[in-house]
Amino acid sequence: MSLRFTQILLGLSLLLNCFVLAGFVYRTWIAPPPLAQAGPRPWANRGGPLEMLAQDLKLDDSQRQALKGVFDRYASDRHDRFREIQKIRDAMADELKKPEFDMTQIDSLVDRMTRLRADSQKENFAALAKLAAELRPAQRQQLHTILAERFGGPPGWRPPGSPRPARPQQ
Repeated sequence: MSLRFTQILLGLSLLLNCFVLAGFVYRTWIAPPPLAQAGPRPWANRGGPLEMLAQDLKLDDSQRQALKGVFDRYASDRHDRFREIQKIRDAMADELKKPEFDMTQIDSLVDRMTRLRADSQKENFAALAKLAAELRPAQRQQLHTILAERFGGPPGWRPPGSPRPARPQQ
C-alpha cells in the first residue's frame, strides 16, 4: 500500500510539473507581449492624456463645458491618427517579413510615421494652449508645473543654472 501511494504522489507531482512547465513555455514564447495585447490603457477610461490633465487641474463644470469641443476634437483626431499609425506599422511589418528589404519603401514608411508623430505633438500643444486659455491663474501655474515635470526631462533633471532643490533636514 505504501509503495502504491508513493507512486501516485510521484505521478501527481510529475503532472503538476508538466503543467507548470507548459505554462512557462506558453507565457514566454507563445503568448503575445503585454503591449501587443488589446486592453485598456491607463488613460483610456479617463478620455486620454488631455482628460487626465484636466482631472489633475480639477476643472469645474463651467470650464469643462467651455472646453468640451476641444476635448471631443482632440479625442477624435487622436483616434484617427492612432489608426493611421497602426496602418503604417502593419505595412512596416509586411515589408520586414519579405526576404529582401526594400529600403525605399521602408524609408517612406518611416517618414510618414515621423510626420504623423510630429503632427500629433503639434496637436497636443495646440490643445494645451486652448486648455490654458480657460484656466484660472492658480490652475495655469499648476499646468506649467505639470508640463515642466512631464516634458522637462528625466526625473531629477533640471536646466543648467537652475537652483538646486533644498535638501531635507535630517
